[in-house]
Amino acid sequence: MLESSDPSEYRILSLDGGGTWALIQVMALQSIYGPDAKGHDVLSHFHLVAANSGGSLTLAGMLENLSLDQILNQYFLAKNSREQIFVKASFFEDPLNVTLHKLFGFGARYRASAKLTGLQHLLPRTGGEKLEDLSNLFESPSKCPDIVICAFDYQAQRARYFRSNLNSKAASGSRPLRVTLAEAIHASANAPVNYFDAPAIANGRQYWDGGVAGLNNPILAAVTESLANDNKREDIRALSIGTATPGFLPFASPGQDSRLTQPITKPSVKNDLRKLASSVVDDPPDAATFIAHVALSQPIPKNRDSPPVTGNLIRMNPLIRPASGKHPNTWVPPNLFTADDFKALADLELDAVEESEVNLIQRLAMGWIAGDFPNQPIRMDPSTLSCEIGHITFAAAHTAWRKLCPGPP
Repeated sequence: MLESSDPSEYRILSLDGGGTWALIQVMALQSIYGPDAKGHDVLSHFHLVAANSGGSLTLAGMLENLSLDQILNQYFLAKNSREQIFVKASFFEDPLNVTLHKLFGFGARYRASAKLTGLQHLLPRTGGEKLEDLSNLFESPSKCPDIVICAFDYQAQRARYFRSNLNSKAASGSRPLRVTLAEAIHASANAPVNYFDAPAIANGRQYWDGGVAGLNNPILAAVTESLANDNKREDIRALSIGTATPGFLPFASPGQDSRLTQPITKPSVKNDLRKLASSVVDDPPDAATFIAHVALSQPIPKNRDSPPVTGNLIRMNPLIRPASGKHPNTWVPPNLFTADDFKALADLELDAVEESEVNLIQRLAMGWIAGDFPNQPIRMDPSTLSCEIGHITFAAAHTAWRKLCPGPP
C-alpha cells in the first residue's frame, strides 16, 4: 500500500479492454505523465490498478518498468509484437472456425495457446512472476499498487479476479488464485467467438476475456475492491481510461454520407449472430462509470436543465463520431480524416494487426488529445450527446485529473 501526503487519499487507475486499441491508454498516460515516464513511476501515483484484456497489457508494460514510449512502440506499434498475441489459426488446424469466418463473418481467427508464449516473450522480467510477488521488483515495494486483473471462469461461468493482494476483503474465503502475470493477462485477453479458438489455461483452469463477465471496463470492480478494503468513498480518486467507443454514429438518413453514419440493420440470423459475437466483449463503458460514480456518492444533476457536474471519478475515452456540419443534422469527417478514413476506423475490430489499421487508431488518439474527437462523458444526453456528468473533451478531463491529483501520493 502506498503512503500518501494525504493519508486518507486512495487513488485508482482503471484500464479498459480493447486489444490493440489499448495504445490509446498509453498515449493518454503519456499526455498526463510525459512520453518517457517509466512504468514504475507512473504506477507509483496509484494505490490500485484494475485492468482487463488490452488494458492488462498496458499495465504489464508498466510493471516491466518500460517507459511509456517503449510500451507504445514495442507492444502496440510493432507488428511482430501484435502478431505474437494475435496468432492466426490455419484451416488445417481449425477448419470449422476458419470456414465460418470466411462465409459468415464470425468464428475464431486466432490460436489461444500461442498467445501465452507471445506474452511470455514480451514480458521477460515480470511474465513469470506471481502477482503477489511483483512488488519485489520495485525499487521500493511500497511504491507498487495493488493489482486486479479481470477474467471469466469458463467452467464456473462467473467473473474471476486475479489479485496481488491475497488478503483482500473483496475476495471470497476460498483459496486465492495464484497465477503469474503472463497467465493473468492470457486469461483476461482471451475474447471468445470471433477471436480466440479456445479458453485460456491459467493454473490449470480455463478462462475467457473479462468482458464476458461484463468487466471490459473494470472501474466498478476497482471501486468495489477499494470500498471492501475499508477506503471511504470521499477519499477515493479514480482515473478510468478507455479504448474508444464506437456506436455513437448518427443513423443514416436521406442525403447523408453513408460513410459517416450507421445503417439501421434488420434482424436476421446472420446479423444477430454477428452482433452477439462482438457484443460479448462490448461492455458499455458509460454504464460502468456511471454506476461507479453513483457508488462513490458523487454529484448528480438536479434536473435536465442543470449544468454538467463532475466528481472524483475522471473518465478519459474517445468517442468515434463525425463532426457537425454547417447545417443542422449534417455531418463531416473529423479534422485530418477523410470520409473513407473515418469509415475504416469505425469498422475496425479490436484485433487490429495491419499497419494501416493501427495507424488509424493512433491518429484517433492524437485527434482526441487535440480535441478533434470528443471525450466520452460519464453520462450524456442520448439524443443530443451533450455532457451531463464528466468532461466532453480530453483537455478538460486531463485538467480535472491534474487538479484532483497534482502529484504523487
